[in-house]
Amino acid sequence: MKTLFATSKDSARIAYDVTGDGPPLMLLHGVGQTRQDWHAVGYVQRLKRDFTVITVDIRGMGESDERFDVRDYAIESICADLTLVADASRAERFSVWGFSFGGNIARYLGAWTNRVSALAIIGIPFGRAVDEKFDAYIAELEKKWGPAVRDYHNGKLSEKERREIQKRQLAVLLPCFQAMRNWPSIEPTDIHCPTLLLVGTKNKNTMDWAKAHHEILEKAKTHTEICEGLNHSQEFSKIDRVFPIVSTFLKSTGLS
Repeated sequence: MKTLFATSKDSARIAYDVTGDGPPLMLLHGVGQTRQDWHAVGYVQRLKRDFTVITVDIRGMGESDERFDVRDYAIESICADLTLVADASRAERFSVWGFSFGGNIARYLGAWTNRVSALAIIGIPFGRAVDEKFDAYIAELEKKWGPAVRDYHNGKLSEKERREIQKRQLAVLLPCFQAMRNWPSIEPTDIHCPTLLLVGTKNKNTMDWAKAHHEILEKAKTHTEICEGLNHSQEFSKIDRVFPIVSTFLKSTGLS
């Protein structure tokens, strides 16, 4: 598998790879993951039979260039990266499958460009990118690690401390999460392509949201698939449960 790179307008190199043959499908990973996780769990191996699979390292992560400023993670910049990768892959129109953080990003692509043919969002609700619970988590992260991250950039940490910041990806994740507070709200009705929301019953946050907003989901004609017994991480790791649902949905849109 060859790593390819597209260069963004702000000179960030975005890593991706292309596998298979068929309608283009872009895969977007979760936080703490890279595009390699789609390969490791087995999704790409299965998908490449029916799709041209474009697997992306979101900016700051994997083999893509790291960025450390809050402004680097504006959702407009991230979406521009992904459309640039689509251009480089000669994908005029493409479907998108995003898990967790990648699903959060996928919503904006589905709302902001008519190039997205179908959208599979795994494990995250609609609305704002940062809800009250996530905002409290970010605040705690800022309090606990903000000074250390500043010292990391200023060269004031020991080698052991530097390795800890790098291991936790805090120099990237902290500004990324802070930027997400400014990402606008995206509702199901904002998206104009066929959309699937998949959620496990043990993913309480998203399950609660889906139950409370079932009328909005129905109005938007968003197909909601509930997976009994799955928690958030299993919405990705349990490939034998998740893959048939999402692949069937994508095929039903006429993309293959």
